[in-house]
Amino acid sequence: MSLISVLVAIVVFGLGMLSIASLYGLAVPAQTANQETLDTAAFGNQFWAILQASPQVVSQIGADTTQTYTNASTSAPAALQPWLTNVFNSPSMMLPGAKVSITTGPGADGNPCDISNVSAPLCGVTLTITWAASKGGGGARRQTFQYQVGF
Repeated sequence: MSLISVLVAIVVFGLGMLSIASLYGLAVPAQTANQETLDTAAFGNQFWAILQASPQVVSQIGADTTQTYTNASTSAPAALQPWLTNVFNSPSMMLPGAKVSITTGPGADGNPCDISNVSAPLCGVTLTITWAASKGGGGARRQTFQYQVGF
């Protein structure tokens, strides 16, 4: 009788271990997806630092326009090119199928974007980073950041 109870206990233990192993398969892709989202936060902070150091970037993009980049394009303002290279080519923080959109428009106060003073524009800037979720699945993902320049 004790041999049967030991065998039943081993079967129950084995089933418990199999269910824990199946949860591991769900946890790893979620971790990858979370890491990609954290990477976009770092890119957003880097972009904000560029805007603070070089507000004329907004004037170079233009008022009430959207610029979209899918690689480290030479058509981007010079101040953004190293950052775009980092977004698209950094092996440790690369987002698969990334696309970066920068939109200038009205500020939080509702006033239209004013780039008449090239070195001190007054605009709202929206940065949107879109990428294809890699191992985490779930299709396309997007992170949007809102900034105020010159207020």
